[in-house]
Amino acid sequence: MTAEELIAREQIRDVLYRYCRGVDRGDTELIASVYHSDAIDEHGAFHGTGVDFAAFITGVMDGVSIVGQHHLTNILIAIEGQEAAVESYFIAFHPYQPESEAAPVLAMVGGRYLDRFACREGGWKIAHRRVVLDWSRERLPGDDWLAQAQFPVGGRREADPSAGLF
Repeated sequence: MTAEELIAREQIRDVLYRYCRGVDRGDTELIASVYHSDAIDEHGAFHGTGVDFAAFITGVMDGVSIVGQHHLTNILIAIEGQEAAVESYFIAFHPYQPESEAAPVLAMVGGRYLDRFACREGGWKIAHRRVVLDWSRERLPGDDWLAQAQFPVGGRREADPSAGLF
């Protein structure tokens, strides 16, 4: 493996991590930054550009009072020149607000991002994304951990304790 390929692989991983942070923290600009301007995202019922997806998902997640999390596990990267096929396994905890319930609930999904990356103008970004769900659970039952009150609670954008960190 060449030094150039190692750098490319690290840049691709960084894009994937920035995507997860952007979604979880509600940062539309950060989400949009991981896509090329003409990138397509096939994300469940959403089919459109990556930039449009960034605005869409931020709006959806802002409508729920609790914060979700995306965790990446196995990442397989196959680089061929200025393009790469990337499969990333994920586990996501998705809060949502059922119309029939007073409080939001937490769903859990496991799936994969099937991405085509392209290196343009010296930077790797997503050119096409297709999201596959391998399993899901509609809700995670149970009460909050009693000691949770002793910790800061995550939020979106400026409401998150990490807001000044980056």
